[in-house]
Amino acid sequence: MAVDVAVLLARSHTFDIALRTTLIGEEERKIPGSARTNAAFSCCKIALEHGSGFQHLVSVENATSAIALVRLQFEAVLRGSWLFFAASDDWIGKFTSQPTSNRHVESTKFPFANVMLEDLSTSPAEPVLPQSLANLKKLAWDSMNSYTHGGFRMMARALDGFEPELLAWMLKTTNSLSYITAQLIAQIANDQERSDRLFDIHNSMLDCLHAS
Repeated sequence: MAVDVAVLLARSHTFDIALRTTLIGEEERKIPGSARTNAAFSCCKIALEHGSGFQHLVSVENATSAIALVRLQFEAVLRGSWLFFAASDDWIGKFTSQPTSNRHVESTKFPFANVMLEDLSTSPAEPVLPQSLANLKKLAWDSMNSYTHGGFRMMARALDGFEPELLAWMLKTTNSLSYITAQLIAQIANDQERSDRLFDIHNSMLDCLHAS
């Protein structure tokens, strides 16, 4: 059966709105005001923005730019998870210092993705979190790098267009990352009720997500 990207895009937009509405509700979400939670929450905000940006760019037929966001979203989710569950207090302290200029090298750099995933696997995080992120990385890391850095895949599809199956796969990838992000925000806020509602949304819109 042919993939109808327009239908999946509309469903993905509905899914994104449902996640955001559940996270915000009638009042602004209350995130505990520690350096660790603020650092993790900042990455979550970035990840959700990348997910929404992907949908918008696809809707205006800028798929090349959209797909370049997938790796950025993955890294934002991974970094937010690592910051909350696995980063040392010393590292968090370095992270919270303000940049003095946009022209100089950052004084603090994140570990490589594999290191953060390994740290997460031995952290207090539920095993499903590092497992889900590791699975997505295994499936798509080479492609994400190619599209982000203007590799051969990007060059070829800029000329020939993107097949619907690829766009659908990437849509499901960004939706899955947005769901992981939303659940992480609920954990940062220590809000089990919101987490349960997010899980209900997940189960009602499985057509928007990769199979577990």
